[in-house]
Amino acid sequence: MASSNRRVLVNGGGPAGAVTAFWLAKGGFEVVVTERSMSRPYGQGVDVTGRAVDIIKKMGLEQRIRDSTTGEAGLTVVDDQGEDVAPRLGTAPIEGGTASVTQEIEIMRRDLTKIFVDAAGALPNVTFRYGCTVDEVQQHEKSITAVLSDTGEPEDFTAIIGADGLGSAIRKLTFDPEINRRSVSPTNTYVAFFSIPGDPKYDTPVGKLQHANKGRGILIRPIDKKGTQRSCYLMSQSDSQELAQVARTGSQEDQKALLDKRFREFTGPLGKRAVEGMHSADDFYFTRIVQIKLDSWHSGRAALVGDAGYSPSPLTGQGTTLAIIGAYVLAGEMAKSPDDLERAFASYYDILNKFVSESQEIPFGGQAPKLILPQSDWGIWLLRTFYKIISWTGIWRLLNFGNETVKIELPEYDFGGLD
Repeated sequence: MASSNRRVLVNGGGPAGAVTAFWLAKGGFEVVVTERSMSRPYGQGVDVTGRAVDIIKKMGLEQRIRDSTTGEAGLTVVDDQGEDVAPRLGTAPIEGGTASVTQEIEIMRRDLTKIFVDAAGALPNVTFRYGCTVDEVQQHEKSITAVLSDTGEPEDFTAIIGADGLGSAIRKLTFDPEINRRSVSPTNTYVAFFSIPGDPKYDTPVGKLQHANKGRGILIRPIDKKGTQRSCYLMSQSDSQELAQVARTGSQEDQKALLDKRFREFTGPLGKRAVEGMHSADDFYFTRIVQIKLDSWHSGRAALVGDAGYSPSPLTGQGTTLAIIGAYVLAGEMAKSPDDLERAFASYYDILNKFVSESQEIPFGGQAPKLILPQSDWGIWLLRTFYKIISWTGIWRLLNFGNETVKIELPEYDFGGLD
């Protein structure tokens, strides 16, 4: 076993954890990645944009990731009968680049995770331990000890990285309880996502969005270029306490029952298809959309990366991009100052804090969920009319859909530990 001063525990085997492990290993650390699930089949479509694309190029993974994209060719809004209200919004050339409603890289989270895990796992100083949780943490001056569930024995590390998402166990175990409580900033937006069988008579490579009053929407999107499956999203914008409660403590059966009640009355082909698909899906996941905001991303020798430390929420489309960039900078600063983690963690925060804060801004002054998911039939009519106008006139090309709006200059690091 490596000495604790070069051994790092990363809790969470998703994109944030796997990319962190990859770069830490390149920097010469021995990395143990713990993931509570034996497998993780669920996952929504995610976007990789901006400087995150540069990082996957550095990892040598760009082509494999592009080969695994969903093939989505745009978005259309459909009426109550499931028919397009106007031509799709896709891609078009504009001065200085390309206008697009589809991000540079659209890929299912599970596919992206596998690519990152394969890359990290191929390195000799990375070990993945599945079905394993971090049960206890104890901080020391020159090390940090964790008790892992698969052995029940304490193990020493130089640092623990929480890459374990919104409900981060590492954040709960190492940050002050009041700070942890205040870090969670909930919205009144809820989403369930799962996969459903493709319908060759109806589906195209274009995502389809249908609305109903009371802040409800159904979105179906391609999962891959084969078209045999689609990803389905049931979205709700509501201050309902019933929704809040079932999202927080309800069983999967409770969640599906409530969503069945809310969405079964949808007219046209999407409602029945979505609800029936939800009940048979084995990758169903339902959550309240929240953001995580902290004044510091570390506590002692524990640091947070990705959603665990600064989730921007799916409303921004920046979660995966932030996770990849954050993982690269965190690992780079640790490799740069392996014997002074306080300095490394402080630099990590200083480099990214402004970028993260700007990336967390929800579009339209925070009103995007209310505008995208209207409460009334009148609001839906206005939204569809707006869509028709921007589609037929081409104004959508000027609205910066799919283009990088928040920029950052990334440091270059010498990851000389492992070639």
